[in-house]
Order: sequence, then structure tokens, then C-alpha cells
Amino acid sequence: MAERSKSPNRFTVILEQEEMGFSGYCPALPGCVSQGDDRESALENIVEAIELVLDVNSEPLHTVVSAASLANEIQEIMDGRKEDGLPLTGISIVEVGHGGQVCR
Repeated sequence: MAERSKSPNRFTVILEQEEMGFSGYCPALPGCVSQGDDRESALENIVEAIELVLDVNSEPLHTVVSAASLANEIQEIMDGRKEDGLPLTGISIVEVGHGGQVCR
């Protein structure tokens, strides 16, 4: 679903705790974001958003996010949280597979 990592059916998402709920980002699909009242609903919602993006794209996506790009994305989130006075905790990196299964 978002960042295609170890197999074509796996994507990395970033879950970020906000003041009211959680946000989810998919670095491999710019603009693919979602949110939820809690971590679980944010994960479900970002998985759904990823599936919708993949459904509307008629051509295969060839986006692979490098470790360096992912690290830069996380650093930007951390910098933004610091600027906003939010705690630097509350960020999760999750890899999801086909059907929204969390990969371990």
C-alpha cells in the first residue's frame, strides 16, 4: 500500500499523534494522508486511502521510498512537532501489506 519496500504489496506509513487524534502519511504516495481519533482508526483510514489511490491509478506505480527519504520525512515531522511545541514522541512507522495487514 504506501511505500513499496520488501515486496510490491508492502508500503510504509507514518502515524503521528496529534493534539486530537492521529494522522497517517504514506511517503511513497505524495498527498496520501488521513487521520483518525486513535492510532488504530488512523491506520485503517490511511490503508483505505492507499487502496483508493492504487485503485484509481491505471498504470503500475514505480515509487520506492529510500531509507534516506523516509528518514528525511521523519525529521521534517519531528522538526514540525518541535516548532509546534508538541512532544517528540507519538510517531510510529508501520509497514502494511495487501489487505491492510500490518507486517512485522
